[in-house]
Amino acid sequence: MLQGVLVLDFTRDLGAFAGRMLAELGADVVKVEDRAAPAGGLKRQVWDLGKRSLAVDFADPAERTALIALAARADIAISGPEAPIADAELAAASDRLIRVAVTPHTAGGPYVDRPATDLTLLAASGLLNIGGDPDRAPLRLPGEQAYALAGIQGAIAALMALNARHLTGRGQKVEVSAFQSATLAGYRDPIVWEWTGRIGARTGNQLVRGSSAVKQVFACRDGFVTWGLVDNPGMLKGLTGAMRREGADQGMADVDWDNLLLAEAPQAQIEAWEKILQAWFLTHGADELMSLSAELGLGLSRIDTADDVLAADQHAARGLWREVEDGGYRLPGPLFRSSEAFDAPPARAPRLGEANADYGFAPLEAR
Repeated sequence: MLQGVLVLDFTRDLGAFAGRMLAELGADVVKVEDRAAPAGGLKRQVWDLGKRSLAVDFADPAERTALIALAARADIAISGPEAPIADAELAAASDRLIRVAVTPHTAGGPYVDRPATDLTLLAASGLLNIGGDPDRAPLRLPGEQAYALAGIQGAIAALMALNARHLTGRGQKVEVSAFQSATLAGYRDPIVWEWTGRIGARTGNQLVRGSSAVKQVFACRDGFVTWGLVDNPGMLKGLTGAMRREGADQGMADVDWDNLLLAEAPQAQIEAWEKILQAWFLTHGADELMSLSAELGLGLSRIDTADDVLAADQHAARGLWREVEDGGYRLPGPLFRSSEAFDAPPARAPRLGEANADYGFAPLEAR
């Protein structure tokens, strides 16, 4: 899809996922890094998968000049908050170059000088506020989700700018704020704040609807499933009918679900029904419940552990996993599938300096 597109990736952590996504689309993404202090560890295996490495000395005037010359040939340059090459230098290199700057906060905004990490960005965005139980500290999302969200927006920005260049012949600078990316990923609280000025509260294992709240997660015999007493008569009649056939419904199958508005039902009644449901779920395994849900249209899903995901026959049949070279582990991929054939990027992290000879830079061993 992006064959022939050259991307110079000057990022380390923030913004790095944008380059990986473009690599997955077929672009030649070259990670430009300090040969004396390359990024390493597991992050390199994930954020930089599919890229190639150009190892340079940013303090060497000759190498900086060569980098600017390379930028003049490139289509896209992605920079993070600590860009080794100033935007003005990149802009002067070519008016066709698209410069994507991924920073913690909006340039020129009130928070621009605040130090930021993935954790502080999640907290400021409101995403941290909604995770966990109401009577406990918030739960952090796994990984670095604010950085990932900013990377996704960075890739989208690059693609939009490529399309604009196709129409106008000119590149442009696109600024992406990680704080804004994370904030806009919240589907509820930013809208509530904008319209009412209220900050939402964590509800834990409850979905608040109307005057009542329902559980969303139930323990089963060998794990957990997600299901809820929501206003869907077909689901409710299907589940309580299955419970009745086992003599376990305790009258729930007699409820007139078609004419009951659960969002307005008394909380005590909801909790009494949930106690009956929980007892029944504990007598069944997750796979059994999933099969029953598929048969009766119950809208129930099992909650997988990491080991469950890795072992799932469905994922294996769809070729979800790929072995990471030099890593000894698997990652999901590719991120995209297309009817257009193109060479997939290497399923490994970049090897330091591997692209040097391709772009006229001396190999590491020659320095």
